[in-house]
Amino acid sequence: MSRTRLILLGLLAVVAVGAVVASTSGAEPQVGTCGAVTSAPAYCVAGVPPASPEKFEGTNSGESILKATVSMVKTEIKCEAGKSKGTIEDGAAGTVGKSAVIDTFEGCKLIKPANCKLSAGDEEEVKTSELKGELGLTAGRVEDKLESKTGIFAGISIEGKESSCMISHVGEVKTFSVTGSQLCEVDGSNSAAEKEEPTHKIICKTSGSSLKVGGKAEITSEAAVKLTSGKDWSVKET
Repeated sequence: MSRTRLILLGLLAVVAVGAVVASTSGAEPQVGTCGAVTSAPAYCVAGVPPASPEKFEGTNSGESILKATVSMVKTEIKCEAGKSKGTIEDGAAGTVGKSAVIDTFEGCKLIKPANCKLSAGDEEEVKTSELKGELGLTAGRVEDKLESKTGIFAGISIEGKESSCMISHVGEVKTFSVTGSQLCEVDGSNSAAEKEEPTHKIICKTSGSSLKVGGKAEITSEAAVKLTSGKDWSVKET
C-alpha cells in the first residue's frame, strides 16, 4: 500500500473518531447568534435563538386595570392579581420573535359605575383568548404586539347591581367583547431587555392600547415572566 494512501486512511480515521466524540458529548449544537437589537427583535434563550418553542409563565405585579366605554357608560375594572402561560419562538435569522399567551386576571371588581357589577364568574377571573404576539420596535423601544386571531381579545360580563345601572338590569347578565390589540413593552429599557436574565417584565400601558368594547378601551398591567425551564432569556437580534 502506498504511503499516500496510508496517510489518507489515517485522516479519515481521525475524522470518524471526531464525529463519534461530537455525537456522544451531549453538547447542544449552536443554533445561531444573538446581538444588539437594530431592526428585527427576536427571542434568545441561554444565548442562542430557541430551536423549538419555549414555555413560559408570568405573574402579575399589583393591580391590572381596564377602562372602557360600555353601552356609552364609562367603566373601570380592577383585578387584584393575574397570571399567564404561553410560549415564545423564533423563525429564521432576521425574523422577529413570536409568542402565544393566555392571560388570566383574578379577583376582579367593577369599580365604575358603582350601580353595576361583574358577573360572579368574572369577579373570580377574566381570561383572555389565546393572544398571538409579535415583537417589534416602536420609537426605538422593543414591544410585543398582542392580538387574538379570532378577533376577540377577551369577554367581560356585566349585570345590574341596582336598578339604576344603565348597562344591564338587576339579575340580567350581558357579555361584551373586547377587540383590538395591545402593545406591551419588554422591560423598562432595551438594555434590560437585551440582558440574559431568568425573569423579564412585560409592561402594558394605556398608550399601547388599541382595544375597544364598543367604545375605546385601555388596559394597564405588569407581569414578571420566566421560562418554565428556568433558563435565562432575552430579546436580541438574530
